Amino acid sequence: MGVRGLTSRISRRFVLILALAQLLLIYAWIIEPNWIEVTSHEAWFKNLPEEFNGLVVVHLSDLHMRKYGARERRVVARLAESTPGVIVITGDLTLEGSDPATIRQFLTALRDLKPTFGIWAVLGNYDHWNPLASSKDEVRTFYNNAGVALLVNEGGRIGRGLDTLSLIGVDDPFSGYANLGASLRGMQRTPFAILLTHSPEIFMKADLIKFDLVLAGHTHGGQVRLPGIGALWLPAGSEPFESGWFDGQYARMYVTRGIGTGTLPVRLFCRPELALITLKRSGPKR
Repeated sequence: MGVRGLTSRISRRFVLILALAQLLLIYAWIIEPNWIEVTSHEAWFKNLPEEFNGLVVVHLSDLHMRKYGARERRVVARLAESTPGVIVITGDLTLEGSDPATIRQFLTALRDLKPTFGIWAVLGNYDHWNPLASSKDEVRTFYNNAGVALLVNEGGRIGRGLDTLSLIGVDDPFSGYANLGASLRGMQRTPFAILLTHSPEIFMKADLIKFDLVLAGHTHGGQVRLPGIGALWLPAGSEPFESGWFDGQYARMYVTRGIGTGTLPVRLFCRPELALITLKRSGPKR
């Protein structure tokens, strides 16, 4: 093969590689961030009250909304196809430049789905960096007016028949606002307790306190993952909890990949996730 032929072959390869790189960038920038995956899980617990056997917990996190756009409308449409028992939002609803009016639209659309036990939320680090109102009281009022119960180092309960479950929400551990002791103050222990937290770093403490289920976000699953390597980067407070299920001695935790993106608006091999967790009583060994 002559020099000219070799040069031509190298040029074709370069053009092919460049074209593939461009396609991959378009996919990561436009397609995958809007390609929501609905994941369904069954979580078995021996001490789950019978009245809550089969309760569907919708776990949303890290929406990072600027406005009520196409991606958020897909979330609502997907949930309309299910029968949510309770919807929980584990922080980072906002992003720099968020429009409070359209975020209220989104939350109201979730409320209109009429989940049996309502919508509960905790704050994440972005919610502190880009608050929806000028004071903590106004932030709480914003959520409440949209039909969402905001838990800031405090607890609540949901009841069915004679049985109740505890929903405990801590403020963002990553930002240093979490106070697990305060969240439990005055709460009488119920047979089953769920902890809502933005960052999963609090899991070991939750396990020692013998929570049953912990729901967290923050990690985005890494956003960019490569085959055989995994996440290229995780935010502080994530390690070693990338995404998925984690078991402690007493507690189980699910870390969702979340819906939105952070500063870098791309996802690669790490689709946005809407997690549906069905609580089951007893059953197979965990």
